[in-house]
Amino acid sequence: MRLWKWLWSSVTNSFKLKLLGSLFFIIIVAFGIASLYTYRSNQLLFREELSKQARIINQEALSKLELKVQEMKRISQLLVFKGEIEEMITRYNRYKDNDKFQLYLEMQKIDEMINQLRSEAPYITGLYMLDPDGETAYYRYNTPAINEPNKSSLDRVRLQLADTSGELIWMRMPLPSEIEPDGFRNTIVAARWMINSFQQRYGMLVMSIDESYLAEGLRELTKDGTGMVYLFNHSNELLYANDKSISETELKDIREAQNSSIIAGRLLSRSESLNPPTDSFLLVSSRSLDNIEEQNRRIAENIIIAGLLIAFVACLLIVLTLERLLLPLADLLKGLQRLRSGKFETRVKVGTKDELAYIGESFNAMAEHVEGLIKKVYMTQLSERDAELKALQAQLNPHFLHNFFNEVYWKLHLQGQKDTASLIAAVSEILKHSLMPVHMPATVEEELKQIRNYVKIQAELFETDFEFTIHADDAALRGQMMRSLLQPLVENVFMHAFRNQLGHKVLEIRVREKEGFLCIEISDNGCGMEQEQINKLLKGEEPPIGQNRRESIGVRNVARRIQLLHGEPCRLEIDSKPGSGTVMRLYLPLTGNLETAAFGRTISTTSDS
Repeated sequence: MRLWKWLWSSVTNSFKLKLLGSLFFIIIVAFGIASLYTYRSNQLLFREELSKQARIINQEALSKLELKVQEMKRISQLLVFKGEIEEMITRYNRYKDNDKFQLYLEMQKIDEMINQLRSEAPYITGLYMLDPDGETAYYRYNTPAINEPNKSSLDRVRLQLADTSGELIWMRMPLPSEIEPDGFRNTIVAARWMINSFQQRYGMLVMSIDESYLAEGLRELTKDGTGMVYLFNHSNELLYANDKSISETELKDIREAQNSSIIAGRLLSRSESLNPPTDSFLLVSSRSLDNIEEQNRRIAENIIIAGLLIAFVACLLIVLTLERLLLPLADLLKGLQRLRSGKFETRVKVGTKDELAYIGESFNAMAEHVEGLIKKVYMTQLSERDAELKALQAQLNPHFLHNFFNEVYWKLHLQGQKDTASLIAAVSEILKHSLMPVHMPATVEEELKQIRNYVKIQAELFETDFEFTIHADDAALRGQMMRSLLQPLVENVFMHAFRNQLGHKVLEIRVREKEGFLCIEISDNGCGMEQEQINKLLKGEEPPIGQNRRESIGVRNVARRIQLLHGEPCRLEIDSKPGSGTVMRLYLPLTGNLETAAFGRTISTTSDS
């Protein structure tokens, strides 16, 4: 036990031994895969060839079998369509209850006529002509091997013939037999209705057939002594099999198996006749694969032995050359140990010009890069801490103002100065809205509320003869958008469009769903602008020195935010002409509950002086 532990410790702690073991393992695996591939290729090749031959032989056997079936069909047609037999049966039914002697004569005539036809088919072990109800027998014949069918057998035959119109139906069923221990023998039976030229049933023909009649056509499939054949009728019921010990479960697997499939080490072949449904048969044959498996095993054993010998020789050659190849790695290992201990100024000496030299140079570059990153991360952490402190301090200032405006609002409200208090409340709401994180989305309704607050302040303090209207679909109000996206655009209207306008001022906002987008349209009747200026605004270009840059910063900010957050095809569009007003359209993605409403609502605020 200690020896094994020592060997395992030596292998796991030595790169050389692990490399040898890995190479040996790779060689073994490679040859193992090659052996398996060769084995499987041979196996598939033999099986494909055997399957091809089996399909051909199977189809030829089925063709011979169909000839025998056609022969039985011909004999049945001679009996059914022979006018003398139909006339004799008609007279028999006429004399059945009146003239016993005449009845006897008619039966003798039927026997003589059918015996002549039966002599041509010695493989028929039983032949019965009965009335359609199976109660009266016009003719009966059977060999000593089986007895006349009983009522339950005839009922089963009538059930199989129930939906047919004169076709010959094949089945396998137990018939009474005195020589069998259990009193029954499984027999192949062919039956059909006896129908005259007026398509009227005048009798039922039942024939039992010796299995050797069908087995003779399948002899090519069983001549080697190991082949098994299974013949099924149109209802997929077993008609004949040379395997007497097969179980129902195995029979079901064989019946449902695909062509060239393998079950229990045997290769199956299927052939189906293309005759009408009642004359169709399924022939399944199976062959043992033991001989092929034995040949494949011998090939695989030879490949494995050759693979082991080649792997041993390869490992011996690797050991002889490995010592020199691993020498440059010793310096690299020492450098890694020093680097691990925290000495990031460590560098290794590169004395070769091969791949190991590249590894050494990469190690030196990595050590230098890591040393620089550590210094950079340390400085970044100091900068982030300072930035966080400044952000916390900056957050306190607007929050203090929001609380201050709330106190002023309530003081003015209690003193009865409700108009002034309302303006203070609007300022407080705008400030509160701006304190929310910019990455947190707002609903369209919330954004419009802040616009109304802003417009209220502008209308009360600065603007006269001013009309403001919002048209918004109900569903669009529940949609989501970026926070504080509309306020810079509305502010631009007051700062630029209405700046020098003394007449009636109109500002209108429309919100609706359009072409799969949330469309927000802000229009005014202000001074307008040139197309060149519009292009610069949308491209984010800074205005020339000397112009008021504050006037365009809001529009450029909105366009840039849409581009960064949503990208194409979301956008900001501007339509304007000097002296004709401006229309700004925002195309944003549909988010939230934006089902198209059946009607919209209009919110209006008008200030006239």
